[in-house]
Amino acid sequence: MRGLGAYIMRGPLQAMLVTAALALVSLVPILGVVSMLSGAALALVTLRHGARQGITVLLGAGVITGVFMYFVFGAMALGFVFLLLWLPLLLLALVLRSSASWSIVIDAATALGLAGIVVFYLLTGDPVQFWQNVLSQMVELMSAQGGGMEGMETIQNQLPMFSRWLTGMLAGALVMGQILSLMVGRWWQALLYNPGGFRQEFLELRQSRLAAMVLLAILVLSLPDLGGVSDMAGDMMIVMVTVYSIVGLALVHALVDRTGRHVGWLVALYLFLFILPPQAMLLLASAGFADSWVNFRRRLSSLQQKSDDDRNDNQ
Repeated sequence: MRGLGAYIMRGPLQAMLVTAALALVSLVPILGVVSMLSGAALALVTLRHGARQGITVLLGAGVITGVFMYFVFGAMALGFVFLLLWLPLLLLALVLRSSASWSIVIDAATALGLAGIVVFYLLTGDPVQFWQNVLSQMVELMSAQGGGMEGMETIQNQLPMFSRWLTGMLAGALVMGQILSLMVGRWWQALLYNPGGFRQEFLELRQSRLAAMVLLAILVLSLPDLGGVSDMAGDMMIVMVTVYSIVGLALVHALVDRTGRHVGWLVALYLFLFILPPQAMLLLASAGFADSWVNFRRRLSSLQQKSDDDRNDNQ
């Protein structure tokens, strides 16, 4: 990774090529996670050199992917879809570059996700019906291509449930992807220029009480049956849980580090995330939410200081 990062930092052309190449590789179904590295390459350049070079790389990589998609699939517009994913990441990288605060970045990413949900509701009017229509057309296409009728009927019956949560799930996935790409980019930057810097930033990541109050307000709106307002709040809750799960993950890393626990605790946590992701994310989000009010790191430091003082007094 250090070698690839060093190659990216040789100049804008190299950064464009790597960003575009990784984006195109991510189109292979089993390699979708590579898209995170594509965004990280853009984030690395933006964090190191600022807006001008970041925009240059973004536009250049967009042109490269667009031209490639045109010659391979005959549709250049497909390549520029990546621009829609890279632009928010560029903005978040600039926020991190200017503020050096992950809390502010998380707030900005959350605001973008929530705003995206509001815009989507305004554009579609009824997102649930919109997704039902889209998914129904996909099921009909699959059935026409030889899908089993019994299986298609089962999927058709589950469309209302999928449609109800799809807006929030997509928004949450996009926000998480943006944050993780930026984190990888920041780690890359630290690897090249400030070893250990990202680790310290990540271990201190926590959200303010104001952000926690926003979560509570959205939760309250999602509980009663207020029609579209409750539906929108429910989708927003998915974004909030996604964001706070990242905050909770940082908290667990910090507590394991400060208490000197074995790395096996983290291995177990990641296994839990892999096996039961919804439940694990909900637990992590709860921990991150509680930390906004309790500040477990500070309490742990106070307890450790008190223990050291008592030990010194006894000596």
